Amino acid sequence: MRPSDSNTPMWVTGRHPVEELLNSALQAPRKVLLSDSLPSDIRKAIEALSRDRKVPCLTLPKAEWERRTGEREGGGVAAEIASFRYVDPVDWLASLPANASALLLDGITDPQNFGAIIRSARAFGISGVIIPQDRSCPVTAAVFRSSAGAAAHVPILQVTNLTRAMGDLKDAGFWFYAAEGGGETPLSGWKPAHRSGIVMGSEEKGLRRLVRDTCDGSVRIEMEPGMESLNVSVAAGILAHALRNALTAPAK
Repeated sequence: MRPSDSNTPMWVTGRHPVEELLNSALQAPRKVLLSDSLPSDIRKAIEALSRDRKVPCLTLPKAEWERRTGEREGGGVAAEIASFRYVDPVDWLASLPANASALLLDGITDPQNFGAIIRSARAFGISGVIIPQDRSCPVTAAVFRSSAGAAAHVPILQVTNLTRAMGDLKDAGFWFYAAEGGGETPLSGWKPAHRSGIVMGSEEKGLRRLVRDTCDGSVRIEMEPGMESLNVSVAAGILAHALRNALTAPAK
């Protein structure tokens, strides 16, 4: 694991995201803070889970909880992590089975979109999400919350150079497909490789040229006439579902 470059602790808020964080094998919460305004059954459940995970759990007056966490939302439940732990690419590659999948995000800067993409990756068994250090939203508290806690479980890799990382993954058997409105292959006829990555660009600018040139092909989602595009997180969910189905289909 590699911690994020930021030294600022992150507060993850909300009952479900915090429960997911406490059950994570990838992230390490330092402590849990609860507001005394929480219903007692919820407080006891989170205290028990924290105790099982050997994570300190404190209950504070609501005003103190808000002061300590900097939050007025979150339902009175918060967990602190020192920094988000990105997965090391070498370790990630070594852990992959013969069939593997990835979502590569080039220029996704909106935390809500990024979080929703992570949530879809979790739902459809994507092996990892890969982002570049530049022109990309890192994992923040807002991303964690938008992912509904899925960021605690999905391997997320942050790489210095996305094109170079794609080259390394190609050496390990990956093929890459650019998600484009004018993609050469319709989703209904797409037959991805056993190790496949879907490369998503920003809604405003699309993929950078070098990233697009590194792709082995492109795929498009068929839509009704008059519809030009989808929100990037919606498109990522549709493509992730299709990729999961293709990689898990029985061999004919």
